[in-house]
Amino acid sequence: MSARKLINYWISKDRSRFYTAAAVLFIIFYILGLLFGNYGMTEISARFKLAGFIGFVVLVTVYFVHKNLNAYYRFLELFKDTDHLPIKQISYVNSFCMTVFLIAAIIGILVTAYALEPLWRAIAEWFANRPVVEIPAEPMELNPMPTPPPMPSMQELAGEIQDPGPPPAWVAVLNALIEYGGMLLILVICFFALRKGAGKMLDFITRPRHFDEDEKVYLKPTLDILMHIAPPEAEEEQPKKGLRYFLSYEARIRRFYKKKILTGRKRLKCAGAPAEWASPRELEQSAGLDDAALHCLYEKARYSHMECTEGDWKVLENAARNADAADQRNGSV
Repeated sequence: MSARKLINYWISKDRSRFYTAAAVLFIIFYILGLLFGNYGMTEISARFKLAGFIGFVVLVTVYFVHKNLNAYYRFLELFKDTDHLPIKQISYVNSFCMTVFLIAAIIGILVTAYALEPLWRAIAEWFANRPVVEIPAEPMELNPMPTPPPMPSMQELAGEIQDPGPPPAWVAVLNALIEYGGMLLILVICFFALRKGAGKMLDFITRPRHFDEDEKVYLKPTLDILMHIAPPEAEEEQPKKGLRYFLSYEARIRRFYKKKILTGRKRLKCAGAPAEWASPRELEQSAGLDDAALHCLYEKARYSHMECTEGDWKVLENAARNADAADQRNGSV
């Protein structure tokens, strides 16, 4: 199986679970870097944090590209039986939009990452410097009850109690894991809550206001097609405009053909303009024009999806030059 087939197989399905698992892995790398930094292992901490950060940025970029290509693949699958679908134009527009979005997303991620570092430091300092509420001491009773003397400990008397010493290192690591895990869980909950709220707000904003709350809502895609999308025939009949089209060989051939038709009709003294519904063959017959090469090239320029080339234009120029030379010889004779 070639690499292209593997890529097509990969983008043909939604791989959100894979990307979620990979994102969690890189987040764990970054958290491990923070934990190693708390215990003085600076070099290992920097490596884990760098690996987690770079991996997360690359993963987000690949995820956006995969999402875009998967949506593009599903869109083409919907219109796979449609004729004359402008696939190249759609791919060019999609590539441009995706490039702009990726640049903006990467810049946003980097700026956010560097902006959060002093923000977290400021939040930690704020919590560290917040005022501590002092609990007032309880008033002493006037006649306190006498407390019995503590019972002597037999272990103290025997000298069996020893200093336990500092706690083991795994207790501190476990405490840090629980602390950072709780923070991560809170962030995940906040993220999904914000995502749900943003989705609800977007649905409210984009809800069709000119429909009732009944089955007419389900007609919205069909009505949008009827109201906003012109039929393919109307789009094809619209004339091309612009300086680029005016200088193209296609426009030159069509202007040359029009000039020949008008010249021939003027020579035959035909009254009025040619009929709009007339075919090229009928136009040539009304103008007394019999040029098979010009007829074929005009049909190519007018009806074909293939672009006219410089060679086509030179064929017309040579034919016109030979015709003028023949007319001069006939006039001299």
